[in-house]
Amino acid sequence: MTLDEALSGADFVSVHVPLLREGESSTPTFHLFNEQTFRKMKSTAYLVNTSRGPVIDETALARALRERWIAGAALDVYEREPLPADSPLRDPSIEDRCRLLPHFASAARITRLSTDPDKGMAGRCVQGLIDVLEGNYGGDITKMPYVVNKEAFAK
Repeated sequence: MTLDEALSGADFVSVHVPLLREGESSTPTFHLFNEQTFRKMKSTAYLVNTSRGPVIDETALARALRERWIAGAALDVYEREPLPADSPLRDPSIEDRCRLLPHFASAARITRLSTDPDKGMAGRCVQGLIDVLEGNYGGDITKMPYVVNKEAFAK
């Protein structure tokens, strides 16, 4: 089934993808959910994002909710964290259909504290630091799986 087919038939869309920008993958996920994808969803569908904030175009989501292209959304991650006070997602006209959670979906002890990078954020943080300092992956930051803000190294 294609993404378009899944979106047009789903009652709930739960997003679980890595954040991949143009040039990082043949299938980038930055703003994967945008005006075009929201228009493909059923007007009774709900979107849940606990993956990465920039996977959702927040301006497009606010419009989709205001214009009732979709029924609702719940977000645990945002393009900018903390979510700015002037974010379109804070629009009072959509607050009954847009649940904004404080990035706690991953708050389990093992997820936050495990030193194993396959299980915990602490382990991923340390492994990312080790990769940068030791020049792993041939020193190519773009290939380091636990370095998440790769654009910071381009400056």
